[in-house]
Amino acid sequence: MREFLEEPLSRHGYWRVGGPLERLVLVESTAELRALGRVDHVLGNGSNLLVPDEGLRGTTVRLAGELRGLDLEEHADGAVTATVGAGLLNAVLLARLDRLGVGGLGCLAGVPGTVGGAVAMNAGTALGEVSERLLAVTGLDGTRLGRAELAMEYRHGGLPEGFIVVGAAFALSRNGVREEQARVALHLARRKATQPLDLPSCGSVFRNPAGDHAGRLIEAAGLKGWSSGAASISERHANFIVNRGGATAGDVMRCIRTAWEQVLATSGVRLIPEVHVLGRWDPQLWPLPGVGNAGTLG
Repeated sequence: MREFLEEPLSRHGYWRVGGPLERLVLVESTAELRALGRVDHVLGNGSNLLVPDEGLRGTTVRLAGELRGLDLEEHADGAVTATVGAGLLNAVLLARLDRLGVGGLGCLAGVPGTVGGAVAMNAGTALGEVSERLLAVTGLDGTRLGRAELAMEYRHGGLPEGFIVVGAAFALSRNGVREEQARVALHLARRKATQPLDLPSCGSVFRNPAGDHAGRLIEAAGLKGWSSGAASISERHANFIVNRGGATAGDVMRCIRTAWEQVLATSGVRLIPEVHVLGRWDPQLWPLPGVGNAGTLG
C-alpha cells in the first residue's frame, strides 16, 4: 500500500486537469482495501473523471497488484471464463487476451480506463457492450452479483449505490478470434480518422441520445471549435472536449455546460454526460439542470 497526499489529479486524469486529491492510496489487494475503512472515491485510470481546480477531499483509492489479475478457466467447445481484477486496464486486458488467443471483449477496443470502470458504466463501442459478455461482478465485501441482478443499460452498469467492484467474470471464447480482430482493426482505424486522439480528452463527453448522436447535435448548435481558455470543443469530433495545453478543470466544465445548454436550446435534447464529476463546483456550471452527476468513474 502506498499513500500520496495532495496528489494533483492532473498527473493522472486523461484531461490533464484537476486539483489535488487530498489522499490517494494505491492498494494491491482486497485485504488492503478493506483495511482502509472508509473509501470515498475509486480512481480507475482517470479516463472520464473531472474534479475542480480546488481539488477533492477524502480518500481516493487506485487498484493495483492482485486487483489487476487475469485468470482463465477453459470449458468445452472453446468457451472460456475470464476472471479479471477491476484495476486492470482495458487495453492491457485486450492485449493479454490476444496473446492467449481468446476473444469476446472487442467492444472495449479503444475504450480508456479499467475493467471496474467499464463494468460500472457498461462501456462499449459500435462493436457491442460489456453487458453482453459479463457473467458476474464481485464487490469489496465479497458479494457476487450475477449479470441478471444488474439493471444494465446503455452506459449504465446498474450497480447498487456504494458498490465497489474488485473483480468481474466474463464469458469469452477461443472461437472466432481472427474475425473479431479484423472488426477491431477496422473500428480502431475509423476511430483514428474521426477522433482527436492527439490531444488530452476523456473521449465522448455525452451519451448518444436514442436515435441520434451527441456530436451531431453539438455540431448543429454551431459549437465545433468553441473554446473556454485552453479547452475546446473539438473541430474533428464535437462530442470531444480537448485540452490544447494549460487548460483548467473550469475551462473544461464551461465547455460541457455550454454544449449542454446550446443543444437544449437548439434541439430540445437534454444530453446526459458520460463524464463522472466529483467535488464542489460553481452551481452556474454544475450540476446540469435535471441531469445531475450522471457519469461514471473510469
